[in-house]
Amino acid sequence: MTTAVGPDHKIQSYLARVRVALRGLPEREIEDILRELQSHTIELAGQEGGTVESALQSLGDPVDLAERYRSENEMARAECSGSPLVILQGLRHASRNRLGRVTATALYAFGYINVLTLWAAAIDKLFAPSRVGLWYVPGKIWSFALVTSGKAPEGAHELLGWWLVPIAALVGWAVRYVTDRIARWWIGRYRRSKASQGA
Repeated sequence: MTTAVGPDHKIQSYLARVRVALRGLPEREIEDILRELQSHTIELAGQEGGTVESALQSLGDPVDLAERYRSENEMARAECSGSPLVILQGLRHASRNRLGRVTATALYAFGYINVLTLWAAAIDKLFAPSRVGLWYVPGKIWSFALVTSGKAPEGAHELLGWWLVPIAALVGWAVRYVTDRIARWWIGRYRRSKASQGA
């Protein structure tokens, strides 16, 4: 004997799969998403000629749907965060293709490499002042070199001395600020374009 599966059971089964795929998000957000999906499914099924099966089919695969919610959540968090890790997670989703995501992530990482280099130079200058500095070879326009560990170029003069410490720290902070702002702008721009296309 076979047991008929009711419409409510089908909805709950679908939502249970979405819940599993959303694991890791805050419970309150998961509950909000599930309530929204349940309401939307009932609304679609209640339209003329609509069924629960057709409503659930229009939502798509529950794992794919959960991934869309997860990526939207990560981008929303990144857009208002100051944490590099959170912003990196948001950048993983902020493009329509893989090349765009990789490029945005690489540029963000490049910005932070410069930040860390500047901050390392400021710290190293305190402990090894003779091996760290901004050097310039007289007569050579393009000979500026920030040496963080090692020997200065032959015949070079140090330009900043101890001023390197506060200047490198401040410039590093400024590069970090600009890098974060550009990344958050990129994420916000992508989210707005996605929302306008979905509207």
